[in-house]
Formats: sequence, structure tokens, C-alpha cells
Amino acid sequence: MYVTSPKSSLDLADLHHLGRRLTAAAISAMKDASDLGPTELLVLECLYDAGPQSVGVIAQRTGFAQSRVSTVVASLHKRGLVELGADPADRRRTVATIADHARIQAREARNRDAEPTLRQMLPALTDTEVDAVIAALKALNNALGDAPPDTSSGTNLQPGGRPQAPAEHRS
Repeated sequence: MYVTSPKSSLDLADLHHLGRRLTAAAISAMKDASDLGPTELLVLECLYDAGPQSVGVIAQRTGFAQSRVSTVVASLHKRGLVELGADPADRRRTVATIADHARIQAREARNRDAEPTLRQMLPALTDTEVDAVIAALKALNNALGDAPPDTSSGTNLQPGGRPQAPAEHRS
């Protein structure tokens, strides 16, 4: 027998919606710091975090279609933000590497403080309440960092919620 929880609880649909809204807010704030689109930023972040990767691995880790990742990598390569080369382990396979100057841009976009974005999202809350939300989000992120990676979604997150490099790219 399925028992519904009281409405004051957070159901899975609410959790999914919350995740999407937080993701959209983070992407929008990162985009404000860069002239890159959200998919481009996420592909660069993937390369920044894990190092050289094939398009297929990037697609798996980001959850984007391989054709979309291929288009984005080609665009980033044309703009000089990604370098393409042969995979040292398998010379038939091409891998993408974030260019040094793009590394700085990716780092600046992702390391912006989230507090102003969260405060803008929560105008009805007092400063104390927003501080409590931020503290709870930090605690949740830290707690999730201790959890084992979840590969069921097609992504492989490491502690801190960042994509983890496939075994062949970890040192």
C-alpha cells in the first residue's frame, strides 16, 4: 500500500524541480561571467575537471547527446578554447583538451560566489532565512560528497558534485 506523505515534505517531483531551478540559476550566473552558452560552459567544466576526454566520454558524463557534444567541441575548437589530439592510449581516437587560456575562463565562471544568485532567487526570505538556506545547501553538498557516485543518470559525480574522470583519465 502506497502512503502519501504530508504536503510539508519534499516529494521526488519537487526535488527534481528544485534541482532544475538551481541548475538553471547556476548556469545563468556562469553565463553572465562568460560569452559562452550553457552547454559550452558545461563541456569546458567537464574538460577542466577531468582532463582530456573523447566526445563519447564527455557526452556520457554531461548527459548531453553525443551529436550535441560533438558540435559544441567543434565550435570550441574553432574558437581556440579546446585543442584536439590523438588519444595516447588509442591513437585512432580523438580527445579534446581544454586550452590553457580557456581554463582561466572556466575557472572564473564556475568559482563565482553563489550567494548573490541565491539571494536574488529568494527575495521573499529575510537575510537570516537566506543564510540558513545557503548553510543547508553547503551541508547537503558536503554530505553528497561523501556518498558513493551515482552512475544511474549517465553521469559519474565525484565528491563535491563534480563529474569524475573515467578510470583511463585518472592518475
